[in-house]
Amino acid sequence: MKQLLDYWKARLAYAPALELPTDKPRPAVQSLSGENRQFKLPTGLTDGIKALSRREGVTLFMTLVSAFQILLHRYTGQDDIVIGTLTVRQSSLELEGLNGIFGNPLVLRTDLSYNPSFRELLTQVREVTLGAYANKNVPFEKLVEALNLQSNSSRNPLFQVMFLLQNTPDEKIQLNEASAKNLQINPGTTKFDLTLELTKTPDGLAGRVEYATDLFEAATIDRLIGHYQTLLAGIVAHPDARLSELPLLTEPERRQLLLEWNDTAAELPDDPFIYQLFEEQVERTVSAK
Repeated sequence: MKQLLDYWKARLAYAPALELPTDKPRPAVQSLSGENRQFKLPTGLTDGIKALSRREGVTLFMTLVSAFQILLHRYTGQDDIVIGTLTVRQSSLELEGLNGIFGNPLVLRTDLSYNPSFRELLTQVREVTLGAYANKNVPFEKLVEALNLQSNSSRNPLFQVMFLLQNTPDEKIQLNEASAKNLQINPGTTKFDLTLELTKTPDGLAGRVEYATDLFEAATIDRLIGHYQTLLAGIVAHPDARLSELPLLTEPERRQLLLEWNDTAAELPDDPFIYQLFEEQVERTVSAK
């Protein structure tokens, strides 16, 4: 345990809080009130992401979380991005037959300060993720204690944003003659400012963004979802592009920015220019003398 804690102490030294732009001021005490917005990635885009992951020798999780970290970097202007994910605390044959939750929060910290290409970032995220999973058997509460973090009732310790990928096969549950199906439940609560969860389905990747209603409006989350999809499409098309070069705006936003808001053409009045008025005034003054 000491060796594991030493790893995390070094890895998370001076880790900054992620300061997302919010619609509302952060309350002094979290209410944990939350909602979620659902979306689905187009089949072609999902296939492109999977193909890119195979070519680069990384997991689907690594590609998707890299894109999410770029989005957070572009939203906040911060180069040091710290987010969380969820993992099984320990792998053990003895646990395979047990029902219950053995999940443990895991912290991922990535440096985007040198404006790398997406391929370069992917290499870093691969190393960060493998290192984190190799040192995962530390209870989160022990890690918080070891880092001696100051208590803050307005936000969670270490990270405020979480990324999840559910990639286990969707197996049918056999209950004799009864049938079962998955249901989406909205409890109206959230533990974090923002959680992006993607799930592998037979039709591609389905997504859900859970957000704190104390901080965000639904329209803001819808824009975030659109920006994430645009970013993924840009990554698939141009994986060697620098982070600052990757597209973010959706097509309707680009049209609004470039055409609607920039439609400044106007007929010039027939009034004389200022220099002509000046010349006329000079002539009148000279004539008067």
